[in-house]
Amino acid sequence: METMKTAQESLEGISGVDIGLVQDLITETKTFSKQLETLVHTVRQSHGATQSVDIYNGSVEDAYNYLKNTVGQSPDINIRRFVLGRTQQIPAVLVFNDGLADNQMIDQDTIALMQRYEDAESLNMSGSAIHQFVHDSIVSVGHATAENKWSKLLPKMMGGNTLVFIQGAASVLVLDTVKYPARAIERPGTERAVKGPQESFNEVVLTQMNLVRRRIKSPKLHFDKLTIGTLTQTMVIVAHIEGVTNPELVMAIKRRLRGAKLDGVQYSSTLGSILSTHPLSLFPQVRSTERVDVAVRDLLQGKVVILVDNTPFSISVPSTFMDFYQTTDDYTVSFWTASMERLVRLFGLFVGLLLPPLYVAFVSVNPNLLPLKLIMTIAGSREDIPFPPLLEVLIMWVIIEVLREAAIRLPRGLSTTLGTVGAIVVGTAIVKAGIVDSLMIIIITLTALGLFTSPVYEMATPWRILFWVLVFASYIFGLYGIVLVIILILTHLAALENFGVAYLSPFGPLRMRDLKDTWIKFPEFTLAKRPSYLRTLDPRKWGKNIPRPMKSPQLYSTQKERLDDD
Repeated sequence: METMKTAQESLEGISGVDIGLVQDLITETKTFSKQLETLVHTVRQSHGATQSVDIYNGSVEDAYNYLKNTVGQSPDINIRRFVLGRTQQIPAVLVFNDGLADNQMIDQDTIALMQRYEDAESLNMSGSAIHQFVHDSIVSVGHATAENKWSKLLPKMMGGNTLVFIQGAASVLVLDTVKYPARAIERPGTERAVKGPQESFNEVVLTQMNLVRRRIKSPKLHFDKLTIGTLTQTMVIVAHIEGVTNPELVMAIKRRLRGAKLDGVQYSSTLGSILSTHPLSLFPQVRSTERVDVAVRDLLQGKVVILVDNTPFSISVPSTFMDFYQTTDDYTVSFWTASMERLVRLFGLFVGLLLPPLYVAFVSVNPNLLPLKLIMTIAGSREDIPFPPLLEVLIMWVIIEVLREAAIRLPRGLSTTLGTVGAIVVGTAIVKAGIVDSLMIIIITLTALGLFTSPVYEMATPWRILFWVLVFASYIFGLYGIVLVIILILTHLAALENFGVAYLSPFGPLRMRDLKDTWIKFPEFTLAKRPSYLRTLDPRKWGKNIPRPMKSPQLYSTQKERLDDD
């Protein structure tokens, strides 16, 4: 009695939170006990046999207990017993992931057909023969395979496939009933274009392959499947065109991907760092894009495109510095317009990168290099400014970065208002308060616009970081510091390479043929060959006999003669 009283008093002293923890501990202990019991039973069944614990032993009852005590603990896993045929009634078990599998295919094309089957003579056979007969004659699912290893069966079931266990059959029927919840094909959000296609990838890798296949209908387009991630089992597709892409490049990419030992892959950028020869470099060495037409253009050039499940961004390998400054609009407008737009991007890069450092250098270190009138103008505008030019740049750029980050995080309607109103209000107030010079407002505005002229967002980030290196170098060493940092940047870019392709190709090493599609774009019919730095098997994009336009007077006279004859 004393023991019971003590136990009762102990329980009364436990709070509600502690009781909840105890109940959770009891639940976890029961789950672990069931899993351990299943493992012991499986080991006993396989003791003395040739198969390992990972091999399915052909017993439906053992399979049901194994599934029920392991993955069946999760509420999204459905396990169902049923019988095959009306006469023989062979025991069977079906398991699928509710939400990732198509319930209509399971109900109508699998269970209903297997339960109603009445040909008893056909089912009066051994287990393996029954399995093959069901595969060939009963189920109407388009894609069905067989597997007998639990380590492969469970990930397939978790991915949306349906597993069918038939009594006596040594292997399990894997039915493709996958139906992913996916968003519709939408306009690209990060790489907008005025002309050209307006489709972007979504998160389903099968849809990504369909979008690429719709544009390249040749059987030479190959999709090689890899599975990366011990926990996520993420499907990764290596796309290339046979007879065009260098096979050594394809094998090197596959080798590097297979060597990645990861628990999971959620983003394509995870593979981007694996595919980069210099992962510590500031500059991106693989291009990430959500535009289908950009991925297809890279495939036609002879590159390898990597599609990753659960992320709408593909990866193009290898990528050069020039690839990050080419857009879809460059190939949908005339070569005059494309060349002008590319030169504007180049000019914006130089303005955004060098304008504040040059201002700091001329005002703080090398004022004697400026004309006297300009020196007097700058000195007059800075007469009441209490801070040095370096601190002015720091204050204004921090404000720009805060506004940019806030505009990204807010809803689209509010972000536009915040960016416009915030810049006007803060800029006007900070000049009236005498904290910065009005000339600095102009310089920082041009800098922000220039750094974001890069059509690929990933290339803007390195320049924003190097911008500060140039500013501090100009404040300490003046123009000599700017020249020194630029030389170091060019040296680093020249040293970068990925899969044997120089990052500054075709400028270094210089390849005259490939210069036709760089900062100056030549007419399309002159770009008859693929880039030489890719070492493609078929270097020509156009046929040897490129049709030339007919002379207008002859065409006009011929048409006029035909009209006269009529």
